[in-house]
Amino acid sequence: MPRQWWDHPVTIETAHVGRFITINSTERAAEFLLNEWPGDVEAKSYTVAAQVLIDAHEGRATTDQAREAFITAAREAGIFVFKE
Repeated sequence: MPRQWWDHPVTIETAHVGRFITINSTERAAEFLLNEWPGDVEAKSYTVAAQVLIDAHEGRATTDQAREAFITAAREAGIFVFKE
């Protein structure tokens, strides 16, 4: 399946204070969520975001829905989000 690029990338703070990363695709968001997430992985918004990212990858949700779910999870986890 081709990479699902986002029309509007999202820059967020990482677990390292002062370091930021730009997320520009559904796949990169899922990778960050699974491997680098500094927040609570038991939080409802995390679980919802993970499912929406999977759904988008499988064609059951849009990339915009995946992006918004990722942003919501990050904000609820207290991760600084700068939308581009």
